[in-house]
Amino acid sequence: MTATSEVRIPPVQRRRGLGMAGRRRLLRIFALTVMLIYSALTLFPFYALFVRSFVSTRDAAQLHLWIPEAAEVSMDMQVGNLGVFYNLDMAVLKDALGIPQEEFLMARTTLRQISERYNIPEERIQNFFEGFYTFNGWRTLLTGSLYGTTFWAALGRTLLITAISLTLVIILSIFTGYGLSGLRRRDQMLVYNIYLLQMVIPAMLILLPQFLIFQWFFSLFPGYSEPGPVRWVLQWLAIILINIKGTALSTMIFTSAISAVPKELEDSASIDGASSWQYVRYILLPLLKVPIVSVVVIMLPLIYNQFLEPYVYLDPSNTTLLPFTQSAVGQFSTNFQLIYSAILASIVPLVLVYLLFRRFFVEGVMAGAIKG
Repeated sequence: MTATSEVRIPPVQRRRGLGMAGRRRLLRIFALTVMLIYSALTLFPFYALFVRSFVSTRDAAQLHLWIPEAAEVSMDMQVGNLGVFYNLDMAVLKDALGIPQEEFLMARTTLRQISERYNIPEERIQNFFEGFYTFNGWRTLLTGSLYGTTFWAALGRTLLITAISLTLVIILSIFTGYGLSGLRRRDQMLVYNIYLLQMVIPAMLILLPQFLIFQWFFSLFPGYSEPGPVRWVLQWLAIILINIKGTALSTMIFTSAISAVPKELEDSASIDGASSWQYVRYILLPLLKVPIVSVVVIMLPLIYNQFLEPYVYLDPSNTTLLPFTQSAVGQFSTNFQLIYSAILASIVPLVLVYLLFRRFFVEGVMAGAIKG
């Protein structure tokens, strides 16, 4: 009987490695890490701006990652420096400390001298300036005024001009795109090329002749040369007209979008007795959600953050947000804390608009992304 030797086959060694579930888990962790880093880098400038709005002007050159502790105002500080560097209103100081308004305080007068001259306890002066260095920017911004206007008035003008400009830009661009749709005739191509020509003309090149034309036209209205409602409204009108003049971007967007709408829709509406206005209102307009949202997303920050035209055309007492913020820059001193506070406050309305209407923005953008 022959004994057969058993041949032992070594077990197959499994390859060491991650399975499909492990790879997916690692991919999710990597994607989450990248998103967190990207979000932190995106939000850091806003966080730094928030912190700097609570940093006094004397510490503006230092980097602070958190709001520093409020420093006490030195009793040897001169009231002239407080007025120049921190926009301290002398009338408010006199009223808070019980000093008669007709009393004259020299610029070199120190707080200690005021305490001794008017028998005011130093503790009372320190209580008045409690948190002064930390909250000076926000106090000056929200309760003070610069060159005869306040932050709230500048914000209201900015919102009004932005809303009117955006509305008129969209309406005029839709009718322009409707008139140029298809670009079938030579006159359409000529007008379209004129619109595109604006892309290569710098705004500074036409600023002076444009300003002279507006001044000549507005001088025809009685009361324009004197401060008042007539002058203010005409100045707003100048900014709105500049904003709504035919822009190459909005013309390109709406001309392309309307050209993509089948011509058969307009023919069918015409056969059914619809006029051109009814076709635009009831058929074409609902199909233009994507270009309307696109124009709003692009033009809203441009008009809202406009600086050059309001700075040139509007009086300091009738200005918008960015020129109002720039007015805090002086020839010999600058209240940086006020500037940072104003910039942060001007960003808030845009953030609120996005948060309130983000659903419409997403729906408009995604409207053409899915068929059916």
